[in-house]
Amino acid sequence: MNLTTSQKVFWLALGVAVLLFAGCPYGSEYPLGSPADAVADSALLGTWMTPQASDEDFTLTIRGSGAGEYLLLAESPDEKEPESFRAFVSTVDGEKFLNIRDEEWILVNYRVSGDLLQLRLVDDELFESRTFASPEDLRAFVRQNLADPRLYGGQKEGDWDWELERGGPGT
Repeated sequence: MNLTTSQKVFWLALGVAVLLFAGCPYGSEYPLGSPADAVADSALLGTWMTPQASDEDFTLTIRGSGAGEYLLLAESPDEKEPESFRAFVSTVDGEKFLNIRDEEWILVNYRVSGDLLQLRLVDDELFESRTFASPEDLRAFVRQNLADPRLYGGQKEGDWDWELERGGPGT
C-alpha cells in the first residue's frame, strides 16, 4: 500500500512505531457498511491522549459531525497542524469498528471503557490479494474471521495497538 504524505503523518501521530512491528493496515475499497447505517457512539467523543508513561506522544480528538459521522483530529507535538479524517462506526457481531476515510477505508476495531479508548487496526495479513464486490462481502469476511488473530496482525485477544486516556480541555 502506497501512503501519501498526509497518510504518513496520520499514522505517525497514531503510533507508526507500532505499525512497523505489527504489520500494515488493511486499506479497503469499501467500509464495513453504509454511512447511512452508522451507529452513534457518544462514548467516543472527546479528547484522547497517550498515557504519560508512553513512548508515544499524540492526542486524538473525536467530534461528532452529524448523521452518525465523526471528525478525527490527530495531533502530535512534531507536527504544525493536526491531520483530520472523517469516520463512522459499524458493528460486526457486537464488535465496534471505526471506518476511517482516507484514499482507502482504514478499519479500526475499538472499545471504550470509562476513560480508556482501546484501538487496534485491521491488518492486511489475512486479506492477502482478496477482493470484495461490496461492503456486505467485506463485512461477511470480517464477521467470519473475528476470532482469527491475523485480522489484527497476529495479536492475541486482549492486545491493542493503542490505549488512550480521556483528557484535555472539554472532556
